[in-house]
Amino acid sequence: MNLLEDVVDRPMNQAVQVGNVYKIAMTSEEGITPKDGYTSRDKYFVVLGFDDRGNVYGGVVVNSKINPNLPSTVTDYYMPLSKKDYPFLQYDSFVNCSQLKMAHVNKLAAATMVGGISTEDLDIIKGTVVESPNETRIRLKQFGLL
Repeated sequence: MNLLEDVVDRPMNQAVQVGNVYKIAMTSEEGITPKDGYTSRDKYFVVLGFDDRGNVYGGVVVNSKINPNLPSTVTDYYMPLSKKDYPFLQYDSFVNCSQLKMAHVNKLAAATMVGGISTEDLDIIKGTVVESPNETRIRLKQFGLL
């Protein structure tokens, strides 16, 4: 068996790793507000963990800008990412660490992996999510962040 077959044959939760970044179409079901009448919006989704059954992934999304209408309880938990450090980005952007988003395994299977987050930035992202007042201890535990 070659390496490609091995990766394809593995269950999704073994192929997906914490820190991977996927370009994924997200909807209001995943906590994203699509714009201009669209039903979904493409987002970069950073995998932070998965549930004990490997069916749902918890992570955060990348935004190109910070919405000035959001309260500080959200914007204080945005972490900058530089385009020079992450070539998949079109702009210097921000990781929204205020609250975990969830993506089901079939959603990630249809997504495109575009890169990964450095160990240092991943540690900062995880720590910021854990400190956010908008996230619950139950969900943090569900995805292995506590």
